[in-house]
Amino acid sequence: MDRSAGWGYGTNNFQNNFQGYCQYILSMSKSREIPIVKPATRERGQARYFHGRVKILDNFKELLERAKRGNSGTSVLIQAAPGAGKTALLTECGQIAGERGYAVAEVEPSWFLDPEELRKSIRSSWQNWIVWLQQGAVNIDLGAFKTELVVGRGVRTPLDVIKKGKGPLLLLLDEAQRLARISHEKGERFMQVVDMLKVIHLGGAGRPVILIAAGLGATMQAFVDLDISRFDLGCRITLGMLKKEFTQAIIQDWLQKEGRAKGNPTKWVNEIAEETHGWPQHIMAYVWPALGQLKLSGGEMTDMGLEAVLEEGQSGRIKFYEARVEEFEEDELECIAGVLMDLPARRSVAKKDLTGPLKEAYGEAKAEQLFTLALHKGVLEKHKNRYMVPIPSMYDWLVSNFGRNHG
Repeated sequence: MDRSAGWGYGTNNFQNNFQGYCQYILSMSKSREIPIVKPATRERGQARYFHGRVKILDNFKELLERAKRGNSGTSVLIQAAPGAGKTALLTECGQIAGERGYAVAEVEPSWFLDPEELRKSIRSSWQNWIVWLQQGAVNIDLGAFKTELVVGRGVRTPLDVIKKGKGPLLLLLDEAQRLARISHEKGERFMQVVDMLKVIHLGGAGRPVILIAAGLGATMQAFVDLDISRFDLGCRITLGMLKKEFTQAIIQDWLQKEGRAKGNPTKWVNEIAEETHGWPQHIMAYVWPALGQLKLSGGEMTDMGLEAVLEEGQSGRIKFYEARVEEFEEDELECIAGVLMDLPARRSVAKKDLTGPLKEAYGEAKAEQLFTLALHKGVLEKHKNRYMVPIPSMYDWLVSNFGRNHG
């Protein structure tokens, strides 16, 4: 294929040859496997082996179809503490939407103020479309996609970019708690973002447009501050721990498919799963050393190797907790842990009961600042109008390291 031909957006050459290019990619995909690139970071990104979140994904598939049928859309909020798998779930949703004919664009909060950046992000989604074509997606409207590529030059606002496009569109916003920076502004910039989010949220873009925003515990408040307080049924999601069977399935896939483990992996799978509390970040904290041990042993799952995996995985968990609290002073953590350790079986606590001791120690303004920081860092999570530490093992670590008579 002549790759020197002009593939510039909006050119006649592109319009004439795009479908042929897609057919070329399809034919190539039949003869070779599509590689999955291992991410440079171990903390975030696409899940190589995704299990669980079944009800959430089923609801999302239904939403995609409803948006198409009604030429409408809405916004979806995914809120959870760090390490719960928000980014992996976003990626999975993007994959599903792409297979159903949606253009999928990853966006940043600042792009809701920058029409050119938003347009470039939507336009670059053609690369995802090619991947989905490789995987056999059949619902792609090439006419709508060509329109998406050329539309929007000279538009004044990001909302114009959304409205002037054609075809179904999914916007993925990760770390959505950063919208709070915009929500604190007032004036024209603030209203521009409010207007755009409202149009998407209420399905008024004139095309199927869905926004999925995933973020930490303060994300819902950021949306409230931007005048969005209610979400459709099933569109406000709080991620928790994975069920035991899904945790085990992920670990087993990694051990057998990546680590080439020999024999029955049940003992390794069960003991590792027990230590992870179903938390995706913790799963990977144990998976990486497990892969290292299997490589050293030629795939043999020895008791000594498992002991080393559990020790290194625990160390990884602790480093994760330390990173969550590094912005706090020790005496501040002691104050928080002193309240938490009195909770029976990790039950939730009312805000006033948590901030009361903080106010006595540091004053009202500092107490609110510390409480907000705990939410932002995932030390606390809101649960039915009360607050708790989202990860059981993190609760144990906080209490043992900063509770009364610690050390």
